[in-house]
Amino acid sequence: MPIALFVRHGRASAFGTDYDVLSPLGVEQSEAFGAWVADAQLAFDVVFVGPRKRHAQTLEAISRALSARGRQLPAEAVVPELDEHDGISLVFKLLPMLAMDDPKLRSIVEATARGEQPATADILDAFKRVTRRWVRGEIGHDDVESWAAFRTRVGRALERIASIGKGKKALVITSAGAVASAVGEVLGVRDDEKVLDLSWAAYNASMTELAFASGRWGLRTFNATPHLREPRLVTRV
Repeated sequence: MPIALFVRHGRASAFGTDYDVLSPLGVEQSEAFGAWVADAQLAFDVVFVGPRKRHAQTLEAISRALSARGRQLPAEAVVPELDEHDGISLVFKLLPMLAMDDPKLRSIVEATARGEQPATADILDAFKRVTRRWVRGEIGHDDVESWAAFRTRVGRALERIASIGKGKKALVITSAGAVASAVGEVLGVRDDEKVLDLSWAAYNASMTELAFASGRWGLRTFNATPHLREPRLVTRV
């Protein structure tokens, strides 16, 4: 049966800078995964990677750790369907309008207008609250892919991965939302807020294993981190 090992990217840089760049900790997490793969003597027949810089940088760090141990991965295929949802863009597009009726959001807008950097915890809280309204269908933006379209897109990625052939194993580098959407698809979860909650549970550089048999995907493991052996390496944002 085809097997897909989904890996969330390593920790990215903080909100307010360039989130699409791995932080030094994210690089370390990704290298730890690569070392674990080498030690476990895992082999992959194909590598699929999302289109973001943080996806490519995660793969680079994994490959570097493998190379140091005399191992290599197959050449990767970039899969646009493995991109993360555009919730961050949605938040920044709608923030000024939503802030008129939300004191917490207004404080972020006002701090930014003063040239101050809002606290990361405040930005994260705003992101969670706005995206929850988004997946409920309460808000949206013409320039941002809808949540429903995002979930459909990830479903297409699963179809492509399933086509790799019997007995093949794929390494899939993507983001938390795509991992959660894939798991939701596999488990038949139609409650969009629960799928969003799954994405918040995903650790950086965590592993989720899916297996395809009898015409359908099944879940083997979710959000595993055996390679992150120090508490400081276990992060979610």
